[in-house]
Amino acid sequence: METNRYLTTAPLIQQHELTTQCNNACAFCYNPERCLKVFEPRPEDRERNIRIAEISVERGVMAVCPTGGEPFLVGEHLYEVMDIYRRGGCYVSINSNGRLVTPYAADRLARAGLNSALISIHGVGTLHDMMVGVPGAFPETLRGIGHLRERGVSVTPNFVATAKNIHGLLPVGRKLLETGVRAMTVTPFLPSWGAVGHGDFVLDTTAYRAYFEAIGSLRDAGMKIDSTLPIPPCVLIRLFPTDWKTFLTVHTPRVCMAGRSFGVISPDGRFRACIQAPYLDEYGGDMIRAYDRSWRKANGWAMTALVPDACVGCAAYGICGGGCRTGCMWDGGGTVKGKTMYMGEPLSEEDASCFIRRNVSGSAEETGELFSVYRNARTRDEGWGTIVFNRRNQSFTVLSKEFSDIVFSGTVRIASKKVADVLRAVGAIVPLGRSADGEEIAVVPESVSVMPGDMFLPRLAKPLPMDGVRCLRADTGERYFF
Repeated sequence: METNRYLTTAPLIQQHELTTQCNNACAFCYNPERCLKVFEPRPEDRERNIRIAEISVERGVMAVCPTGGEPFLVGEHLYEVMDIYRRGGCYVSINSNGRLVTPYAADRLARAGLNSALISIHGVGTLHDMMVGVPGAFPETLRGIGHLRERGVSVTPNFVATAKNIHGLLPVGRKLLETGVRAMTVTPFLPSWGAVGHGDFVLDTTAYRAYFEAIGSLRDAGMKIDSTLPIPPCVLIRLFPTDWKTFLTVHTPRVCMAGRSFGVISPDGRFRACIQAPYLDEYGGDMIRAYDRSWRKANGWAMTALVPDACVGCAAYGICGGGCRTGCMWDGGGTVKGKTMYMGEPLSEEDASCFIRRNVSGSAEETGELFSVYRNARTRDEGWGTIVFNRRNQSFTVLSKEFSDIVFSGTVRIASKKVADVLRAVGAIVPLGRSADGEEIAVVPESVSVMPGDMFLPRLAKPLPMDGVRCLRADTGERYFF
């Protein structure tokens, strides 16, 4: 396996699968232990889930999403696990179908300090029921969303766009707007290699056009829509060769950070780099018995050796990273190396430029050198550099190893404008005027620098022009600034 010395020691953001069991029966489910017959489901265990949470906090995981299957099916120990993560300072979200979110459960979640919830909704009325395989599921899901919102929990409904329900995206968005929901995610369906029947759900060109058009209409109606799958820029040109620029504002640039900032733990305590990929021993292992070795193997998911040669020569490679590795398993017969199903031909410099420009965050105006450190900012020393992470918006950067000696709290003086610009983009610092007399000020000297993006994400083998602060957004939500 390709080696890289810039490995992360643990995920920043982690999906913790508490169980593979679910009260829905979605034929398009991504969970490999539910949709792949070749894998035996591995049962949850209270003690093991609690130990996973404890180890994760000890290792410096900063944001966690308990999920499943359906996480509410594990009962009371869901709240025990959440409590460990919250006491460890983690941002805690939850991924659920919402049907078991009763007023009692919503109260418990709110008291436990749940930061946000991702709730699956795949149509209105009988369309949703058909998609999840349970009559009457839609009103239960809608009630669950309402119970959480009434208690102040931020809820993001998630619509998985498939060939069978893409016509229902616009009605779902409109229904949510009627109930006061102003933000949602829309995930293009990604088939799982070996899953029977997944081919029937794959989006074709007509369905993709409906996908982009519905997103555009909903945004015009006031809905904030995000995506949770890396859609490479080249897919637009492949699908819509004559009018692809029509969808530029709708296309959501994403890059895969699995194995670097993101990881998944199965109910039996095994690392997977990607939540949609099955357990692969080459890219995971037992996190309880062999954490360092298992996560080091998961880091291999980010290596350039898995990317097609054609991608390396693409002008948009720096913001794409070669697409989704799980996506190539479908056409590649189970291999994670090669061309993904949602991929076109390499882009020219001219065609790529409009995508690359969208990843520039700009440079802040001159505001002096004094800043206040945001209370939700955390740091983690990786040995080769220091990660600065904002738990609230799940944004981060990596500074050079000299930064590890600095006490990053209170008031800081930052010598390098680039470091200050990046930390401001992350939301880790706020500019100050003059400090109070006698106040202790930490100094970030000129020797501290922002680590190049291709060190953290090896797939960014073609460095981007540094015409400002760059931002790459992961399919799992985190934003990486450099």
